[in-house]
Amino acid sequence: MVDHAHGAGRVSPKRLFWRLIAFTPARAAIAGVCRYMSRRVERQRGPPTAESAGGVVRLWRIEHFREVSLLPDEPWPLSDGVVLRGNDPVLDFHIVGDKLLARLSGGRRWREIIRDEFRSLAPQLEQRDEVALVGSTILAGQVAEFGAVLRPIPPGRHRSWDTFYRKLILLAFHPGGADRVAHDSPPVLEAAIARVEFCRRFR
Repeated sequence: MVDHAHGAGRVSPKRLFWRLIAFTPARAAIAGVCRYMSRRVERQRGPPTAESAGGVVRLWRIEHFREVSLLPDEPWPLSDGVVLRGNDPVLDFHIVGDKLLARLSGGRRWREIIRDEFRSLAPQLEQRDEVALVGSTILAGQVAEFGAVLRPIPPGRHRSWDTFYRKLILLAFHPGGADRVAHDSPPVLEAAIARVEFCRRFR
């Protein structure tokens, strides 16, 4: 006979791991990881090509999309007939996690913050020649709300690490979501929005 009451009280190792990470000291460490990753990108690429008003969003020009894509040779249809190809110049998109966390501490919703940051970027991008803004995410629904097109990337070490890292960031933004993070295993996806579409949406 199965003891359902006893079984119901058990916490899986996976869920326990994410619950432990959800404690405040661990969230502070996650913010530190965010700062490290942002500085690492800047050391590798130099100052960003464009930065939003609050410093939450940074963009770096990449001369050829294939340099940052795991599917570089597959043409990618975006909006308004724009097709992103491996040779196209793009703007690689990064959220500066620690700066977003600092803004969230004031009680504002993250969507509102991101929308304001995008609006501050649009005037900087209107006269540029990059085909699209590109990046990766596990927040498929939320990113699609902002007009991005999504596609899966091949499995492998890069996808596994990127998914884990983005789950850490998600937990820092949503400290009460440990059980959700433990249960959900959203894959990391490539995201792109045509530059002209971005400017039109957030002008």
